[in-house]
Amino acid sequence: MADINSVVLSGRLTDEPKLHYVQRNTDESVAVCRFVLATEDTYGRTSFIPVIIWRHYAEAVANYVSKGQEVIVVGKIQSRQDKEKTRTFIEIHAQEVKFGAKSGANSNGSENI
Repeated sequence: MADINSVVLSGRLTDEPKLHYVQRNTDESVAVCRFVLATEDTYGRTSFIPVIIWRHYAEAVANYVSKGQEVIVVGKIQSRQDKEKTRTFIEIHAQEVKFGAKSGANSNGSENI
């Protein structure tokens, strides 16, 4: 049986997306976009999920989404440890982001980046 690592979440951005670049080689930098998604379960509990997008898609998402905006994220769960290996972080690495109305907007449609 093959392993499956797939997740779909919907919610709102808690802050403006943060775009930065990491140096991969001496001649290559890679775009990384990060934001936190607030999502509520059926019991009314809110979870704050870190989302990461890579490369050219990161730049597109950073230019189109903003704080408070509704989004649907399709991706995979990935864990990483800090340098001291004392803490483990769970993050969603997005493969697709569909975005809806911005906070306070009257738009009913959603778009796909």
